[in-house]
Amino acid sequence: MQILVIALLIIGLGAFFAIGWYLNHKTPLPEGCELPSLACEHCMSSTCSFAEPNRKEALLQEIKQDLSNSKEGEVNE
Repeated sequence: MQILVIALLIIGLGAFFAIGWYLNHKTPLPEGCELPSLACEHCMSSTCSFAEPNRKEALLQEIKQDLSNSKEGEVNE
């Protein structure tokens, strides 16, 4: 009897996980929701599998250029 309860518990948890996974993948992304992790615009990592070679140096140059072009206290959007 104890083995049956454990088996049903494991099957129930597996079914709960499978249903949740299915519903999560079925739900569409909201409008305006972007995946910045795929764009690599926010990340300075050069070891990421999505990173281009020398991406870190290019981002640093962009940041330096933006800082030199902006006035003190001004926020660029």
